[in-house]
Amino acid sequence: MTNKSSILIIEDNELDREAWCRYLKSERPDVEIVEADDCSQGFSEMEKKNFDCVLLDYHLPDGDGIQFLQKLLLGNFNRSPILFLTGQGDEMLAVEAIRSGAADYIPKDILSANRLNRSVDNAIRIHQLGARAKSAELKLAASEEKYRTIVEKISDLVFQLDPNQNFTFTNMAFEILGYDSNELIGKPIKNFIETSDVDSLLPKIATREVGPLATTNLEVRFKSNPSSSLCDEFPFMTLLVDASGMWDVPDEMVLKDDVPKNFLGTLCVGRSKPN
Repeated sequence: MTNKSSILIIEDNELDREAWCRYLKSERPDVEIVEADDCSQGFSEMEKKNFDCVLLDYHLPDGDGIQFLQKLLLGNFNRSPILFLTGQGDEMLAVEAIRSGAADYIPKDILSANRLNRSVDNAIRIHQLGARAKSAELKLAASEEKYRTIVEKISDLVFQLDPNQNFTFTNMAFEILGYDSNELIGKPIKNFIETSDVDSLLPKIATREVGPLATTNLEVRFKSNPSSSLCDEFPFMTLLVDASGMWDVPDEMVLKDDVPKNFLGTLCVGRSKPN
């Protein structure tokens, strides 16, 4: 990920802002950082500029981070990826933040320069890939009226795998298969692919490759949730998957043998196959 990025920090604690700035500049010396100390100033800055990423605290003088996220969804603001940071390590708060549109949730007590910059890189990467992905039309063949009323267009399925091929992130588009994130996170992706496809397709889905060597337009059959009412009508959905490896170095350095690097996982986007 390039170091030349613009990041908005919304945090009322000056010491925390200084620490976050220091962490960011340790790996991206050319970063442009804009600071805001409350929700109002944060909204004002986002109206003026489209940031590559926003770091958002939970406790703010004129509101909280959840309210800020929810207002973003309702307003006409630039769609920048939001990293939600808080000293309150609460799983329910994390779930609420993600459901309200945050790209990631990081408790402050485990925050480090490496963790922050990796999260920023991943948030920007997912946002850029999602922005490029086109909405695909889904034509439902079921005759029952309840299936005809399901949305005709769905967002692309965006998901992230760890090096062991387990889900670490899924977007809400997986609801079309009858799943929510809690049913997927931490589970191996092979459990959700048609069994006959696993051996041949899994290495390409969970690829380590980047750039022109990355996976594109791979036809994959994803299983519907067997407990969902959709499963009887649609036991699986065929998607075209693009997948790219994520590393702790820029993509252009991945293929260099003399560069130390660590594989972080795989970022994937699946779109419905045109009829």
